[in-house]
Amino acid sequence: MNPVLTTFWFSLVCVCGGFSKDLPPVKPDLLFLLGGQSNMKGNGFTADLPDTAEFASYRTVLNHVSLWNEKTKAWEPLNLRQRFGPEIGFGHALGKALPGHHIGLIKHAEGGTSMDQWAPAGDIYPRLLGAYREAKKTVPEAKLVAMLWHQGERDSDSEAVANAYKGKLEKHIAAVRKDTGVAELLVIVGQINPGSSFMGRARFSAAAIVREAQANLRVAHAVMIPTDDLEKNAYVRGAAATGPEDRVPGKEDNLHYSAKGQIRLGVRYARAVLEGISGNPTPAAAAIGAVDWSGFSEER
Repeated sequence: MNPVLTTFWFSLVCVCGGFSKDLPPVKPDLLFLLGGQSNMKGNGFTADLPDTAEFASYRTVLNHVSLWNEKTKAWEPLNLRQRFGPEIGFGHALGKALPGHHIGLIKHAEGGTSMDQWAPAGDIYPRLLGAYREAKKTVPEAKLVAMLWHQGERDSDSEAVANAYKGKLEKHIAAVRKDTGVAELLVIVGQINPGSSFMGRARFSAAAIVREAQANLRVAHAVMIPTDDLEKNAYVRGAAATGPEDRVPGKEDNLHYSAKGQIRLGVRYARAVLEGISGNPTPAAAAIGAVDWSGFSEER
């Protein structure tokens, strides 16, 4: 077994077995890399998050879940801002499941970007890797556990580009593993949704090809999570800020996950990390499969 995952396994057994009462470290000891385009960047509007017990906990700040700030080059508490992505649901889910650890999230996402831009020779890949390396300098002993990847809509506008997606994604995963030095890095891929338009324009004519490539990904220690049932924004400004002037043709969204959709997407990513879904178990998933999820659901 990979020594990183062996260490991860032992620490989780201690926590999940109930015989560790230690407080989580002040700085992150478990790292997660988040990358992709707009649905990873996030168009979940905080104003649209229901003010109910189901979602109340996501408005709180956890002292053992941090997000790397690329601008200030510092760890900050994970907190809701005007808009958010899957990091909120993911961070809270892991914070609940792994109370003896400090979770560090390193996220770099850019809307409307193609897989070519995320290739090692592209213009965005160095930013993702650079964010990871800067963050890792501050916590050299921390272990990189997994990468969450949500991207592909931009590659689904033409059949020719979509047909090349699978090979490009496989190369991207290989490059991240090589450049982070984690050969068995767990990778969770969020399947793109089957949208056919955005802001009144027909788009994503080859989405089915990209979705099939993601569903049939045959890379060790990589799994896909489904997303078709997640709620999406009806209009580009969300619900709370949408007035009559915004509910007009040309301002429809139907592509980006809503606040509720983003929370549940994040929880789904966390479940994939913790349980190892899709019949392609990884050493990490096997090690943490004993985490107690009783009383926890995506509707939390």
